[in-house]
Amino acid sequence: MTTFIDEVIEDLLKSELPLAETVVILPSKRAGSFFLKKLKEQLKDQVCFLPQAISIEELIEEISGLTAASQTQLQVELYHVYQNQFDGETPEAFLNFLGWGQTLLGDFNEIDRHLIPTDKFFDYLSAVKELNHWSTDSSSQFVSNYLLFWKSISTYYTNYKKHLEELGLGYQGMLYRKAVDNIASFLNEDDQQYIFCGFNALNTAEQELIKSFLERSTTKIYWDIDPYFLNDNNHVTATFIKSYLKEWTGLKEKSLLLPKAKSSFNTSKIITATGISQNIGQIKYTGQLLSDFSKEELENTAVILGDEALLLPLLNSLPTSVKNLNVTMGLPLGQVAQAAFFESWFQLQINHKEQGYYYKDVLSLLDQQYTIFLLGDERKDLKKEITHKNLVFVKPDHLTENASKNYKLLFDFWNDKSSIALEQILNSIQQLKEVLLPQQNWLQLEFLHAFLELFTRLKNLNDSYPYLNNIKTLKQFYKDLLSQETLDFRGDPYQGLQIMGVLESRVLDFKNIIITSLNEGTFPSGKSQNSFIPFDLKIEYKLPTYREKDAIYAYHFFRLLQRAEHINLIYNNEAGGLNSGEKSRFLLQLATDPEANYKYVEQSASASVSLEPQTIKEIEKTPAIIEAIKKHAASGFSPSALTTYIRNPIDFYYKYVLGIKELDEVEDVIAHNTLGTVVHETLDTLYKPYLNTILSKEILEEMLSQINTEVKHQFELNYNAINIKTGKNLIIFNVAKQFVANFLNQELQTLNSGSEIVIKDLETKYVAQLNAGICIKGTVDRVDQVNGVTRILDYKTGKVDTPQLAIKDWDELISDYDKQSKAFQVLCYALMISKKEPLPEHVEAGIISFKNLNKGFLKLTENKNSNITPELLETFETYLLKLINEILDSTIPFTEKEV
Repeated sequence: MTTFIDEVIEDLLKSELPLAETVVILPSKRAGSFFLKKLKEQLKDQVCFLPQAISIEELIEEISGLTAASQTQLQVELYHVYQNQFDGETPEAFLNFLGWGQTLLGDFNEIDRHLIPTDKFFDYLSAVKELNHWSTDSSSQFVSNYLLFWKSISTYYTNYKKHLEELGLGYQGMLYRKAVDNIASFLNEDDQQYIFCGFNALNTAEQELIKSFLERSTTKIYWDIDPYFLNDNNHVTATFIKSYLKEWTGLKEKSLLLPKAKSSFNTSKIITATGISQNIGQIKYTGQLLSDFSKEELENTAVILGDEALLLPLLNSLPTSVKNLNVTMGLPLGQVAQAAFFESWFQLQINHKEQGYYYKDVLSLLDQQYTIFLLGDERKDLKKEITHKNLVFVKPDHLTENASKNYKLLFDFWNDKSSIALEQILNSIQQLKEVLLPQQNWLQLEFLHAFLELFTRLKNLNDSYPYLNNIKTLKQFYKDLLSQETLDFRGDPYQGLQIMGVLESRVLDFKNIIITSLNEGTFPSGKSQNSFIPFDLKIEYKLPTYREKDAIYAYHFFRLLQRAEHINLIYNNEAGGLNSGEKSRFLLQLATDPEANYKYVEQSASASVSLEPQTIKEIEKTPAIIEAIKKHAASGFSPSALTTYIRNPIDFYYKYVLGIKELDEVEDVIAHNTLGTVVHETLDTLYKPYLNTILSKEILEEMLSQINTEVKHQFELNYNAINIKTGKNLIIFNVAKQFVANFLNQELQTLNSGSEIVIKDLETKYVAQLNAGICIKGTVDRVDQVNGVTRILDYKTGKVDTPQLAIKDWDELISDYDKQSKAFQVLCYALMISKKEPLPEHVEAGIISFKNLNKGFLKLTENKNSNITPELLETFETYLLKLINEILDSTIPFTEKEV
């Protein structure tokens, strides 16, 4: 395959221009390195000085005499000028400026690159803004400030350029305008031969500069455009080049078209477009395509990522056959997992309150990889202490008594000062370096060095300017910088598979091409334009709009295809979100071209899915398992353990055989079981002084007066009283008080109706022997006597209804958790009490449901009879032993119940 660069070199060598005195200008540095490599190959053993190969940006910088400043410095310098020149009451804070400063810089850039006469332009822009925001309320401060800004924009522009020029710096457009001013003197002093290669959409300044160069007889320009596009009056790919060939009169003999006659695009090649669901699906399919390529084919293959955010997934999806690889686009620093450490640290400090750090922010920071390097085992102790003490807000000084230096480094409060923040962050990077260097963890050190450079740059700016004056501003500026930073990959740029973005592919040709993300809104990128300049004003002054941007995308796309022999185009065909499912217009153009000699094939692909039938878990009872169950049986099964088995035997196995506990977590919102514990313990404490005492109205009123104090005390013991003062927890605290108050008031009504209540037992623990080696145990909330009838009570803070306590089928009692678990528990309590001492003649058992308190005492019944008789308990014991024997039976596995 003959590439565009091959054709340029062939023509260059025929022209016999002295190579040592020739400068080749290309769209990118990468294209320059490929040009020199190809030239060396064609020169073979010939000894000579090679020409200079530079990018257009390097040429512009040389002509202008200014240095291109970083985007970071440009923003800070613009704010500096804006603040000094502001003519209103109070200038915008730097944090707010970051929201629009970048857009304003972009507009200044466009204005200068297209050599717009600024005086008239800014007057026009100001008038448009004033017309769009007219108001009958002339005193509106907001409107006044808004219009003042647009009236002052010309002053900001002039002073900003003057300020940058004094520093010897400039933004790209400023360099272009300066280069146009300097081009005549530059050409007078320079006698080298210039060749321009592979350009397409030139801004006005580039056009003026190149035309000035072309006035020399030795300057040439090579256009990379296929004749098929050039001869088609409707194809947007050749829009710009056609206009240059038409308008640059007198220079046509120096404008060389490559290829010159025969089309390389409209041939018998096959173009395959594949629709796949989701971005990851596209990447996985790309990996599958690459796995079919031979080593030789991979050497001339490029993967073009329409969405550069898919770089990491692609690198993780490459087949093992890819041995050599070159990534031209760089890894965005923001996609590195370690960036989350600094994000978490900023968030911890920003969310700091008077009570301390929010526990979720602390835990998030403790789980970051850099924190693990810095704190080691100390972080486990910190996490344990936070969860054990249920610290919703964490004060660093009471987390640990013997805190390490690194712990203090991470959790000292920055006091909303960027200088302290940057000092702490740079110190942490130094500490991390000391940890990683002995480990020779080079990849981690590479990431760390990138963060060191980024925060050092921020510190230098902070030392020079007072604008990063708080943590929120510092964080926002850090995120802006992070989005611009990339980590360069090291590799041989000329060997193996090439992975690149669209712009890196300029001038380069490959035999095999794979392009991803060919969807509207991505490739091309759509109509969104980050600019303050209205569309009609751009049309008036011939500034580029989304139309020109679409034409640029079209050129890049079709140029990639024109010399390629094997082409795979991939797009997302899932219509599930913004811009998804709608394939690129370029694919439709390929599919509908009436004069096409190529074969366009469209297909869909999907991952192979094999659904295995769901299998129910079964765990055989080994001798070791049986032994563990027997120990449990001897110490006593609790009603909760037995109902867990009824609900799902697998859960019983995990919890009571293996001893797997629930994950201990911080309760920032009081959990339901904590609420239940507080209510239980409050009632137990209030009633305990009156055991075996006939309750009176005075006793209950005394209890009612103690509710607030006692509920708060129980929250101190079981939760954390500090965290019940606001939000949902305050509501739950009041709910707990209301539950207790409602119950005591109901007791008071019972007394007022003439009934007599005597409390016999509270929170009493029982263990009952059923058979040799089999016991049950539990805690009965309350046993009392009401008008001579003994009642066994269980408190429930959840809702319970009467049908849940009616025994209809004894087999169902030990098999249906949803219908009969409450009845099962109450019977367990009654049986345990009866094993200790004979029950009185009249005994009832049941539940007090605090969410259903108006129903009063919900009684256990069988055939509508609520009396707990020895016969009832004997029947229950038979079924209870049947259940326990099933648990102990080695031939019956633990089998998962279907949900």
